[in-house]
Amino acid sequence: MSRGFAANGGQACVAGTRLIAHRSVVNELVEGVVRTVSLLKPGLTWEMSTRFSPIISAAQLSQIDAKVRASREAGADVLCGGSSFDDEAGRFFYRPTVISRVDAGMPVVQEEVFGPVLTVQTFEYEEEGLLLADHPSYGLAAGVHTSDIGQALRAMRRIAAGTIWINRYGRSKDLIIPTGGFKGSGVGKDLGHQTFEAAQREKSVLTDFEDRSTGE
Repeated sequence: MSRGFAANGGQACVAGTRLIAHRSVVNELVEGVVRTVSLLKPGLTWEMSTRFSPIISAAQLSQIDAKVRASREAGADVLCGGSSFDDEAGRFFYRPTVISRVDAGMPVVQEEVFGPVLTVQTFEYEEEGLLLADHPSYGLAAGVHTSDIGQALRAMRRIAAGTIWINRYGRSKDLIIPTGGFKGSGVGKDLGHQTFEAAQREKSVLTDFEDRSTGE
């Protein structure tokens, strides 16, 4: 779960920044996430062992913090994180942040944060959860975690996203599965044979082989 939203400092198009959990499991789940991210150590982006990367610029760091602050002022609870720091090399880090008591109008829910920020929303009934999962603007990827395969397939059909992961979160390594989103999350597909088709140009050529040299 922590890698889903904190990997690469949350600066990934498929970062799992919205957690929508059933009320019966949300407390235990969130406690585990908070405990896990508290152990993450900052490191260099290109090191394979790094699970907590710096933010690309001071400007982006400021945007992340502004969204978190605006949501907190609107009534959200910041369970961990919610602040930035610099390391000895002057790199910009934003602490992995988990926010509960959010609503759809808050910036951290409505907008792409592109930082290590996870929002938590809860549901009691399946339909309620599916409605929360339906973002009005974005639909690149989603993950469904459940022991009920029927529920997983219903969610897969309902969630408007270009990629649905079931009981996992992350791309495969074979690069053959096309990637691309719905709504405002991109146009067309990347990877897979769709990429080759999109990169080709078609030309129509019509040739007449009739011999007109005899005048006939």
